[in-house]
Amino acid sequence: MQRFLLIAAMLIAGCDRSTGGKSSAAAATCGLAALAGPTALLGQFGIPDQTLGSVPRKLPERLVVRLVAGPAYPAIVGRSDSMLLIGVNGGLPANVKPGFGVLILDTGNKARGVLLYEGAPVEGAPQIGTVSIDNASVPLLGIQVDPAKFEDPRCLLFPDSVIQ
Repeated sequence: MQRFLLIAAMLIAGCDRSTGGKSSAAAATCGLAALAGPTALLGQFGIPDQTLGSVPRKLPERLVVRLVAGPAYPAIVGRSDSMLLIGVNGGLPANVKPGFGVLILDTGNKARGVLLYEGAPVEGAPQIGTVSIDNASVPLLGIQVDPAKFEDPRCLLFPDSVIQ
């Protein structure tokens, strides 16, 4: 229970900065969305024709990488042979051990960003690259999905301000 309360407090505090001074109720909503959205996204891997089996052709040079229920980081997009390399600029909190990343494309083929999860990758999802952060490199999976299925439009997971 203490861990849950600590996570909830971190979510609310972390989202308060991104709400531009909105009420604590709005910050709480964004805090919950920061956890619920990425959890819902993992369920989308079970829907046919959404999981990416190969690297998308067109990607920007820079993307936002967001730690689930945590901070967002700027990242550089590169390629090595037929795989993507996402290099994250910044360090993770000391207690976080990344497990895998998910590149998210919207239904118009626009890259939204990468969510960085702890734990084991989604079973059966093909690896399309690697995310490098600190001294760790973790598998990168990919999915193409309508953002409305995982993101509250009032609480963007991948704010453009992170890479500007």
